[in-house]
Amino acid sequence: MPGHIGSDYEKLRPEFKVIADPYSGKDVLLVPAIVPDVSLIHALQADAEGNLLVDEKEDDFLLAQASRVVVASTEEIVDPDALRRAPYGVRLSAIYVTALVPIWGGAHPTACRGRYGIDAAHLEEYLRLARSDTTFRDYLQRYVFDPKDHAAYLAEVGLGGLA
Repeated sequence: MPGHIGSDYEKLRPEFKVIADPYSGKDVLLVPAIVPDVSLIHALQADAEGNLLVDEKEDDFLLAQASRVVVASTEEIVDPDALRRAPYGVRLSAIYVTALVPIWGGAHPTACRGRYGIDAAHLEEYLRLARSDTTFRDYLQRYVFDPKDHAAYLAEVGLGGLA
């Protein structure tokens, strides 16, 4: 992890080690690899086989390769040629994908490049309500349990007419 030398990570995480990079000679902070049991990622596009186009600004490619199981949602299923012609993004092979769910708006309240931006107001509401068990239950009730399906959730957050 570049940029963390001298930070509290070295004190708080004894399994993190500082070593000299064998190529540059500069000190680097090494951290143990993680192996998530399950990762949830959202793709810009996918083909029917489960090959994904993910945003290169995210670490979804690395996360998928490190995980035992990957459940991917995608904005749309496209022809394999469309994935190859995409002007931006990283292609992730279907061998890393366990399950694929096509669901427009699946990245909400975060952004999906070229589709919709970050819903800052919703994230602020989440952060405010997540501060206590009682108000977090209210959040879950409104946005997770009450909507009968994803279309109802999108309508609740004001994206219903865009799907």
